[in-house]
Formats: sequence, structure tokens, C-alpha cells
Amino acid sequence: MFENIYQDYLLVKNEENRKARYDGNEGWYHASGAGLCSRKLYFESVEKAQPTNPPNKSSMRKMRVGTILHEDIQNSLILYNNIYNNNILQDNIKHDISQNNITQEYNVKFDVEGEIRLPSLNVRGFYDVVSKDFSADKDAPKVKLYDIKTTANFSFARKFSSKLSSPQENRNHYLQLGTYGLGLREKYGDIDQMSVIYYNKDNSTMREVVVPNMFIDEAKRYWYSINEEHSRGLPGFNFGTSPANAWICGYCQFKSRCNPPPKF
Repeated sequence: MFENIYQDYLLVKNEENRKARYDGNEGWYHASGAGLCSRKLYFESVEKAQPTNPPNKSSMRKMRVGTILHEDIQNSLILYNNIYNNNILQDNIKHDISQNNITQEYNVKFDVEGEIRLPSLNVRGFYDVVSKDFSADKDAPKVKLYDIKTTANFSFARKFSSKLSSPQENRNHYLQLGTYGLGLREKYGDIDQMSVIYYNKDNSTMREVVVPNMFIDEAKRYWYSINEEHSRGLPGFNFGTSPANAWICGYCQFKSRCNPPPKF
């Protein structure tokens, strides 16, 4: 009973999110799809096709955990802004929080869940967090961009285990972040730093990975190549771009329409 009730709730929340973010904007490429699969991007944003393989109940619950984590972290930054920058909360609340091990960087302000648009590349997306540090220069703050990713323990260990000679890097995460950086660079000028914050869902460990700013220009080249490729029609199967990794097909909402070869 509870599983079915929760499933109905998730369907409602997903539809609310779709209408708020994507309704009327179906022709834009999604920044979150950077580096994953060119064919999926084509079905999604060029053909504007209806998904043939919607996520199952388990996948929807997992994605909801990630959404809630994002919202919690973003809400904590809004609270930080309210306490240390806007001074709108009661003194006793400030005092209680000040007793904790929170770095009180009064000159740092956070923007969360902002939209970027790149009309020349037909790309649109929503960044997680931008911090602006005014401590060195009140008129020219240092701008840092953050993306929050939730991951299971296995994937987390692949990224951060000291036993691995070459820890796993997620190029699509870096290209996604670079896409946001490209949009924000047009707004703020230079982006001083980009990072992915990984949250381990199994033990609540958080780790930061600083992403080289070269991925801003990498993202620009990537989306330019996608536009060029799609101008010629549906891309063929090409491991590395369509899809980028074999596991992606198992989670794709267009798998039946795409009909990938067995090796994928």
C-alpha cells in the first residue's frame, strides 16, 4: 500500500517538475545530458519524442533521494544567506548556529538553482550553486560554481579510493558543469573555480572534486559538435558518443525507440 501511494506521489512531483522546467522548452538540449548519448539528445530535443521507457518505481525512488538531498543542501545555503548576510533571523538562532563548526564567511553569498541559456548552442539547464566571495573585492567577487551529485558507495569508492592507481573520472559530470560555467561566464565574466560535490548515499560522506576550467571550452566544443552532428539527422551507434558508456542504455527512456545493438 505505502509503495503504491508513494509512487503516485512521485508521479505527481515529476509532472510538476516537468511543467515548471521543461514545458514549452522541449526543443532545447538539456545541459545535464552533456557527454552521455548523442542519440538520446536527438530523440529528446530534435524529434521531441515521447519516452518509450519511463523509469521504474525503484529508479524513481532513487532519483527522489537525490532531489531531496539537493534541496536540503540548497536550503542550508539559503539559511546561511539569511543569517550571515541578510540578518533577518532572531539573535538566539544565530547564536545557536554560531556554536557549531560552521565557517562564518560573512562576505560569501550563495545563489542556488539558477537557469542558464545558451541560444547559439540551443542549450538550457539549471545549475545547483554559485558562490560569490566579496572578501577581497567588494565590486569584483570571486565566483565559484558547484554541482551536487549523489552516488552509491561503489561509485564513490571508484572516485576516491586511495587503492586505485587511476580513480574514475566522470567526463559527463565535468562537461555538464562546464556547460553551466559557459552560461555563467557570459553573465559574470570569469569563473574562478568549478567543483563537483559528491555525496555518498550509503554513509553520508561528502567530497569535493575541483574541475579544471578547461571544461568550459570543452563544453562549448562538445555542444557545437552535437549541433553539427544532429544537423545531418539521427546519429548512428558509435561507442563513446552514442552511447558514451554501455551502462547508459539500461537507464535510457528511449531504449525501445533507439533499439541499441546487444553489446550496449
